[in-house]
Amino acid sequence: MVQFQGKSGAAGGELIHMVTLDKTGKKSFGICIVRGEVKDSPNTKTTGIFIKGIVPDSPAHSCGRLKVGDRILSLNGKDVRHSTEQAVIDLIKEADFKIDLEIQTYDKSEEQSKQNDPRSNGYMQAKNKFNQEQVPINTMGMGMGQSQGQGQGQGMGMNRQPTMQKRNQTFTASMRNKHAASNYADEDDEDTRDMTGRIRTEAGFEIDRASAGNCKLNKQEKERDKEQEDEFGYTMAKINKRYNMMKDLRRIEVQRPASKPLGIALAGHKDRQKMACFVAGVDSNGTFASVDFKPGDEIVEVNGNVLKNRCHLNASAIFKNVEGEKLVLITSRRKPNDEGMCVKPIKKFPASSDETKFIFDQYPKARSVQVRKEGFLGIMVIYGKHVEVGSGIFISDLREGSNAEAAGVKVGDMLLAINQDVTMESNYDEATGLIKRAEGVVTMILLTLKSEESIRAEKEVEDKKKEEAKKEAEKPQEPATAEIKPNKKILIEVKVEKKPLGVIVTGGKNNHVKTGCVITHIYPEGAVAADNRLKIFDHITDVNGGPVHVGSMTTLKVHQLFHVTYERCVNFTVFRADPPELEKFNVDFMKKAGKELGLSLAPNEFGCTIADIVPGQYPEIDSKLQRGDIISKMNGDALEGLTFQVCFALFKGANGKISMEVTRPKPTLRTEAPK
Repeated sequence: MVQFQGKSGAAGGELIHMVTLDKTGKKSFGICIVRGEVKDSPNTKTTGIFIKGIVPDSPAHSCGRLKVGDRILSLNGKDVRHSTEQAVIDLIKEADFKIDLEIQTYDKSEEQSKQNDPRSNGYMQAKNKFNQEQVPINTMGMGMGQSQGQGQGQGMGMNRQPTMQKRNQTFTASMRNKHAASNYADEDDEDTRDMTGRIRTEAGFEIDRASAGNCKLNKQEKERDKEQEDEFGYTMAKINKRYNMMKDLRRIEVQRPASKPLGIALAGHKDRQKMACFVAGVDSNGTFASVDFKPGDEIVEVNGNVLKNRCHLNASAIFKNVEGEKLVLITSRRKPNDEGMCVKPIKKFPASSDETKFIFDQYPKARSVQVRKEGFLGIMVIYGKHVEVGSGIFISDLREGSNAEAAGVKVGDMLLAINQDVTMESNYDEATGLIKRAEGVVTMILLTLKSEESIRAEKEVEDKKKEEAKKEAEKPQEPATAEIKPNKKILIEVKVEKKPLGVIVTGGKNNHVKTGCVITHIYPEGAVAADNRLKIFDHITDVNGGPVHVGSMTTLKVHQLFHVTYERCVNFTVFRADPPELEKFNVDFMKKAGKELGLSLAPNEFGCTIADIVPGQYPEIDSKLQRGDIISKMNGDALEGLTFQVCFALFKGANGKISMEVTRPKPTLRTEAPK
């Protein structure tokens, strides 16, 4: 929306009027400003803020009442005649969507302006190609002084006396574009277009009018240039023509990953009266490490943004604000002895550290979103609490049609970080401060959380499944097929058909194990191995309905329960402890050469189970070891999983000091003594 309100004319033919610009639905108001001066007469001049460019298709362009050279007297009621350029820019940023401008136009009348000014809305009109009558235009002198990042001011005075044709009153924008297009193609025309402001390429990318991508080639140059223009309008022919006074021009293209730094250092010109942007260093781990990019190279453009004659500090801001992952740079390589960079090349870069990397380890479902900030991000945040993650900063609202909405930000998302600043423990003021200070392309790490309703519904479903599983577990199982579950008594039935069970057990009142009967070895030929449910260290509490209370049974009687021949099947009540209930100890003694140990061993996955002991060989073995003990280490060598032949060789060849690590079951008492 654009509103226009006229005021009474000022002396000297100057027109003062009010213009209201509304950028709703647009990215910007579309005006470029500069602090400068206008010569009222040979001896007097007026300084102030002037419009130096108007962006196509912007509110300022649609207005039709703003031109390059107009002076801004006030902005939203605030007098800016003596303000700095930066102060006015800040006022525009703070104005949100609407600004009221008081404009002073240095034309004698509106009709004369339309007839005499070769520019309409900031664009140069086509030169006279149709032999219309030329009329002179009044001389207007403008001087512009601009301070840039390196702290040195430059002044530029300009007097122009252009002429233009008389135009038909029905001359339209479309006609003007056609004339400009035919002008461009004429091989004899000089490029007299206005080079201030911005323009869009055929691919839709916005570039500076002074960019090499907007450079005009004559017919012969176009015939020689076989290269296809890229999205920024670049070809090497256009680059060489635009910067024909510079040496060794290069076009460099890189892809910029969101999580990887560019890895370059910039520096200015060593002559402080000159503006330039030089490469001071290239990080070997950065994005530019793989391309022909060296310290001392001068960067003249990036993605259609002209950096030549600009401060390197301004260039840094331009790099940060460039959209997209693709970077196209135009550079000039100077010789080592050429005058240029103000510092020595940087060879060492500090180790880069990503302060937000741990977030993705803590929240694997977190995602990184890049949003271009154009005055605002388009989000509102609150400090709140969620049942899944607790307290934090959350997205409470989104501006419709904003860049944040287009990037996939959702209401309810938890804001974990902004750029490299983690917000997981930030309060509201800290988080909003980070959002306000962020500029250009802002990287946000977000975590999409479930609503409380969906969490409750999922919890109800999960509780229902647990309840059903519990009921299913409580149902009696068929002993012939029952699965043995940890830490629970299970009744199983083993088919034997007069076949030996094939197990070694330990336990008994005259045994070192007095709290239960535990399996310590399973022979592969027995019925228990064929059933494939019982395991070593399973605690047998019941055999065919009879409790096995080893505190009231001798070791022999316990062994007989597992060595008797059963007709068809045998029932066991089994408890599988998780973790296994064990104890470990060492037995040390001296083995004499030629004297046997007196042990019969049965290897398994836990070591060698003692199947029998020949008494009288060594006192230490007689007093400390028993049938069913498992020797897990021999002189520090683990015996788990070794074959019988290897174990036999180890024991047979051992002499001198012997150290054995022994594993013995130590079950909890789970059977009651008989009354």
